[in-house]
This record gives sequence, structure tokens and C-alpha cells, in this order.
Amino acid sequence: MSADLLIANTLRIAKEDLDGALLLASSGNRNAVYLCEQAAEKVIRAVLTSEGKHAGIKHRLNEMVDLVPDVNPLKSTLREIEELAAYATAYRYPTSSGRIPEPPPGSELTSLAGKVEAALRDAASSFGVDLSKKGLPASKPGPIR
Repeated sequence: MSADLLIANTLRIAKEDLDGALLLASSGNRNAVYLCEQAAEKVIRAVLTSEGKHAGIKHRLNEMVDLVPDVNPLKSTLREIEELAAYATAYRYPTSSGRIPEPPPGSELTSLAGKVEAALRDAASSFGVDLSKKGLPASKPGPIR
């Protein structure tokens, strides 16, 4: 698969994840924050793909953002969403004592989702991706400088 199509479709799936997070949040479902983290992770992966880098399968968003060159103007936006790494697994399973962790309050989730939405919007714009048109590659897939 070409990098331009991979970047575009990764961002499209990030949008679906974010839309799903917002839908779940509206019903108070604990998985909303997990999907929000997944959207953040995909935005970061799309930027890494544009830089010719692969982050593996880890969920350490800060380490992934560290791989983005400092000259990439999206890096500061990605730093805003790396805090979502804590939600990759923390709310999906009971604790070792069997307790179900409380998800973040709605206001915190709304704030996090807003940051992911901004990062997604900036990345889509920078790469020339129309998120509503499936199957079309990014029109500007190279590194952003």
C-alpha cells in the first residue's frame, strides 16, 4: 500500500474512532475514553508514516511523538494528545483487586476529545486528506516542513 493511501485511511479510521468515542460518551459508556485514545494513536501513526517511521504496536504515545522530527509543525499538536496513553488499557479491565476503575468525568473526556479533534483536523489539512471521501489518497503525503 502506498504511504499516501495509508496516511489518508489511518486518519479516516481515527475520525471513526473519535466519532465512536463521542457517541459512547453521550451514553456514559466507559469505552469512550479508550476509543478517544485510539483516535489519538492513529493520528500520531499517520504523521509517523509521513516521516517514513514505524512505531510498532506499543501504546506509548509520548515515545511515538518523540520519533516525530522537531521541525514537523504538527509535533506540538501531537504533544497535546500524548496524555491519552494512560487510557489505552487503564479502563478496559478490572484492577487486580477486581475493582472497575471509574472512567474520567465527562468534562475531562470532552477536553481530551477536543484536543484529538484539533490534531486530526490539523493532520488532515496538512496532508490534504478529505476525511469524508473513502479510498482517496492524501494529496500531500510527504513530511511537513
